[in-house]
Amino acid sequence: MTNGARADWSRGDLLVVPILLGAVALRVATSGYSLWFDEIAAVTLAHQPLELLWSGWMAREANPPLYYTLLKGWMALFGDGDTAVQMVSVTIGTAGIAAAWWLARRIGGSWAGLLAAALFATSAAHLDFSQEVRGYILAQTAALFGCIAIRAYLERPRLAPLAGYALAALVALYAHTTMVVFVALANVAMLWLLRRDPRALARWLAANAGVALLWSWWGWISLGQAGAAASTFGWIARPDPGAALEMTAVIYLPLYLAAEKIAVAPLLVLAWLGGLGWFAVRDRRPMVVLLAILAVGAPVALWTLSQKLPIFLPRTLFWAAGPMLVLLAVALAGQRARPVRLALIAVILALQVGATLRWLPMRESEAWPQAVAAMAKADPQAVLLVEGDAMGVAARHYVDAARARLRLVIVSHPAGGSDRWAEGLVSAPRIDAHAARALLVRRGHFFTLKRGDYDPARLLVTVGIEQPLGGTTEARQPGLSLWRARPVAAR
Repeated sequence: MTNGARADWSRGDLLVVPILLGAVALRVATSGYSLWFDEIAAVTLAHQPLELLWSGWMAREANPPLYYTLLKGWMALFGDGDTAVQMVSVTIGTAGIAAAWWLARRIGGSWAGLLAAALFATSAAHLDFSQEVRGYILAQTAALFGCIAIRAYLERPRLAPLAGYALAALVALYAHTTMVVFVALANVAMLWLLRRDPRALARWLAANAGVALLWSWWGWISLGQAGAAASTFGWIARPDPGAALEMTAVIYLPLYLAAEKIAVAPLLVLAWLGGLGWFAVRDRRPMVVLLAILAVGAPVALWTLSQKLPIFLPRTLFWAAGPMLVLLAVALAGQRARPVRLALIAVILALQVGATLRWLPMRESEAWPQAVAAMAKADPQAVLLVEGDAMGVAARHYVDAARARLRLVIVSHPAGGSDRWAEGLVSAPRIDAHAARALLVRRGHFFTLKRGDYDPARLLVTVGIEQPLGGTTEARQPGLSLWRARPVAAR
């Protein structure tokens, strides 16, 4: 079976080298910002022993342990500074760009490969997730390598590419639980594409049975987490079709965050998906059909699953942008009218570069080190009160990094379930609301940090006066405040 790949090499293929080097340079040059809440959690989990990461202890965490394990090994070599930990995702993301180039080249020729590499290199979404210290970039890269193996298996149904697919699928599944959507959609496509080759289909199904068996350990944990969805996934909204299309637009359109503020974004993404589907129907090559099923099927599958268990977020859809961009590159490179082809490529690349320039100042980073530095400067031995173990983990990470002598105190968070992953991972005194108020009265003042619904203010307003110090954190989370005890007569 063949997918019409063009395997002839040319000097033009060497252009992928400067594209990859440019992508690395962009990602390294724009790294080094402070981590946000979830990234601090990833670093904290990566510090845990392997025997905990690969045991039932991880039932506290919604994400599987593979990325944390890779991060653990990386930190052993390069440390856990902000820039150092971001480089593991940069490395994985660069491998993903190379995989996209190879895949698109094998399907559509040299220029399709180069265009795919350029689309990935300039994508604001890819830049974002290839710096973020989370497993989403590993999931996408694994999916791309899985597609490479599938292409080889469709061309010649041998055991080697089948084993390559199985390995990529396992990496994807252990990178993020929602990658079951990738495996499911790949199976839907292959059931159709291999329908006339029973032997190849039987081998494919046997390989997937092996994948399911090797993933069953984490799959069982995920089933338990799904049963406790209120505490594990309760913060995720169940999307209606409009919200699902808006999130798809954020990831799929070459606008990234700008798409959230465009009223016609749902219509644009429908047209985008319709165009890719139309191309696949006309082209009919097996790999083009597979990529279309992955790209179009992923948001549909995530929305459908989210009606029972809300899991649809731009980040859980990000992996599917990989097959989508490869399909787009193949479609553009195959456009016969050269002026139209060049105009479309120029517009899409310009939109992506513009989105990247717009996004960089708005990127999701938080001001933990700035807040810690401001407190340490004001009072080197100040008390810092935070609400919940998760906030305690985040604060402790940057207090220790700054070698500050701040005294950390944790007051109980009403929604304790959302702190489950952080239980036992931070060393600090824990007090209740009454003791927190008594501490403020006794000391006369202390600092607090708030983020989202982690806000101790509601516990302290009866005995204290809050002075927000937003200027020290550049209006980013977490919010830093200085609390002073009210005069006795005012209580």
